[in-house]
Amino acid sequence: MRRWRDLSFILPLSTAFPLVLAWTFPRVITFILLGAWLVAVFFLLSEREKRRRDRELQELRQSMQNFFLNVLSHQRHDWMNDLQLIFGYAKMGKSERVEEIVSRVSADMHKEGRIAKLGLPELVFYLMTIKGENREVALHIKADQELRYAGSLTPEEEEGLIRAVRAGMAAYRYSGLAAQAAEPALRIVFGEEGGEATLFIEPENDPQAASVLHHAVEEALESCALSAEASDGGTLIRWKLPV
Repeated sequence: MRRWRDLSFILPLSTAFPLVLAWTFPRVITFILLGAWLVAVFFLLSEREKRRRDRELQELRQSMQNFFLNVLSHQRHDWMNDLQLIFGYAKMGKSERVEEIVSRVSADMHKEGRIAKLGLPELVFYLMTIKGENREVALHIKADQELRYAGSLTPEEEEGLIRAVRAGMAAYRYSGLAAQAAEPALRIVFGEEGGEATLFIEPENDPQAASVLHHAVEEALESCALSAEASDGGTLIRWKLPV
């Protein structure tokens, strides 16, 4: 919108002088000069717009690179912790503890693989990056089975889900309830029931925060077709799956 306002403001000013000249001296050469002037103006404006888009694209690319490097740094930190534990227990001959850690890491990888295949790329990307970046409120994401949600939501509805999760996390975090919990965490469970996809959000081990989270999720979904219902100490969102 701003781009078009800029163009509509600059163009009349850029052509005012040659138009006045053409009106005052209606000659062929004057109209030729007016045409050349207009071509030059449009060329300069298009070049300016191209440079602006290139600059914005470069800034976006740099921002995404920094973002992914930050997420990878967090993941590397977690992997190093697991490797140090495995190395330490191996040196002490505690093979059962090594097996526990390897089993846990393997289970986590399988779980994240199932989540990545849900078919909701924007939502999954948001959840995984928040999980990697956020250290104040842990995010535990779960999908017990191979679920396929592809084509079940419009882009606007998927954005609504992202907005709902973001609002629920912010409400829990800034209400002061998260600070009172020993290990503040939100649990998000993907499921399927009666031909409907389900997304369940709850504050783990903190039932008093459920109403705060539910109210925030409801407000976030007001502008889209999805709705939330209070269920089992958390909030449940349902939507139809393709037949």
